[in-house]
Amino acid sequence: MKPKTTHDREGFRQAMAWLHTWSGLILGWLLFAIFFTGTLSFFKTEFNLWMRPELHALPPASADVAERAQQALHRKVPDVTQWFMRLPDERQPGVTILWRGKEGGRFKTLLMNPQTGEAIETRDTMGGEFFYRFHFELRTAQKGRWTLEGRWVVGVATMLMFIALLTGVVTHRRIFKDFFTFRPTKGGQRAWLDAHNVSGVLVLPFYLMITFSGLMIFHSMYMPSGIAAAYPGPKGTDSQTYFAEMQGDTASGRSARRAPGEAVPALPLTDLAPVLASAHRTWGDARIGGLSARRDGDRAVIEVTRHDGDRLQYGPARMRFDAVTGETLALIDPDSPALRTYRVLYGLHLARFAGPGMRWGLFGFGVLGSLMIATGMVLWSVKRRQQAQRKGAAAPPLRRGERLVASLNVALLGGLPLATGVFLASNRLLPLDLEGRADAELSCFFGAWGLALLIGIVRPDRWGWSALLGLAGAVFAALPVLNAFTTHTHLGVTLPAGEWMWAGMDLSFLATGALLGWMAWRLRPARGAKVAATRGRSTESGSATPPSTPSTPAAGA
Repeated sequence: MKPKTTHDREGFRQAMAWLHTWSGLILGWLLFAIFFTGTLSFFKTEFNLWMRPELHALPPASADVAERAQQALHRKVPDVTQWFMRLPDERQPGVTILWRGKEGGRFKTLLMNPQTGEAIETRDTMGGEFFYRFHFELRTAQKGRWTLEGRWVVGVATMLMFIALLTGVVTHRRIFKDFFTFRPTKGGQRAWLDAHNVSGVLVLPFYLMITFSGLMIFHSMYMPSGIAAAYPGPKGTDSQTYFAEMQGDTASGRSARRAPGEAVPALPLTDLAPVLASAHRTWGDARIGGLSARRDGDRAVIEVTRHDGDRLQYGPARMRFDAVTGETLALIDPDSPALRTYRVLYGLHLARFAGPGMRWGLFGFGVLGSLMIATGMVLWSVKRRQQAQRKGAAAPPLRRGERLVASLNVALLGGLPLATGVFLASNRLLPLDLEGRADAELSCFFGAWGLALLIGIVRPDRWGWSALLGLAGAVFAALPVLNAFTTHTHLGVTLPAGEWMWAGMDLSFLATGALLGWMAWRLRPARGAKVAATRGRSTESGSATPPSTPSTPAAGA
């Protein structure tokens, strides 16, 4: 066999470079939005709290918090047929109950005082749940209608990102050298390439893990053939059996199906004390994360779930009890190698096991991932712009395709921070009694993003970047001020009390505003013209560095 020549290796690398460029460019703007909102989702619970200031200063949970909450639920909804209760912890001070009654339909949410069990009325908002839902299903309304289609789009984008990561490793021959190379003062294509390489290589294992695990979470959607072959049913695939076994249920432990239209009897009031005592004896010092109740045929059952922050794998252990007699029915904690591997990947993606320090670390990795995508998109424009400049002394006008990419870069990359800030500000500015308030907040988000699109189309240059980032910085810096004028959860209250979960949000907004403001200042058009003139004189005196132009921001400028 003829050995491969250097030309063959270079041809393969060039093919990978082509695939890397176009797999990233086709859905790069969508990937940026997915990665950006996924990064914010590491603090979903903190966003939920900040956007519901009515939950501030709740008392510590009483020992019988679950019993009090159940009693309050039955007083409010006597005909409840199914409920899920999440108990308070260090990140969530209130009791959250999802429930539905005999009429069925969607689950409704009830927030309760952890000491009295009484309901807490909060403003209508999706809170941090919006970032989480947009991240994997492109949710655009509180009750989204196209969630399945959104998951498919996200799946395609995630697969393209996985391809871009793998081909990027092949393309970069000096991957370890690039790890230590960053020359922001070079400007132009060189600086953007260095920024893209450093942000891509620095935490590459995290990108591979988060992308692959994201695909694995929805494996049943993207790869249904194996499930169909292993779980045949009378009408195709017996998906109920598959998902029941994924959750650790046996055939005898699964819920009995009801005939269409058959009424579901209301759940009885259960004595939860012996149920929780049995769970504590089984799990020792492990925390109880939540409880749930439902009908399984004619029997009412209670399930107690371990806290999902106590271990790496997602899908915590559960204990099932008879809701009337308190008899233990099952201990559910599957430990087969396949299920454990899947659950560990799931747990790594959600990171619910992470403490504050690790959560901030993962947040930083997510920021680097967003920068990797953003610098790659800008690099595409910078590279082609400077290639055109080398053919003539004057900067030629942008071609149609280049202008489109530059406009979308400004609008979608620079506009998303602005839309996020406007979304948070709308939570404080919209009337509390506004009908459909949660969807109105989302309208503010997408309206601000639409405004950014108009700015990007009109000014796909430094002016557009500077204007959007400056506006975003001003909005984020104003959030603590709005908070102080509209709620009692401002820094003047939370800082002296040492309530760092609340104060940390306002301080983070101030830091974000300062960072965005600095970026807007560095990218201002006047400074770009000055840098271009300086590099132009350098080129005339023999420098090989092409001049920067106002149409593309220069890294390190």
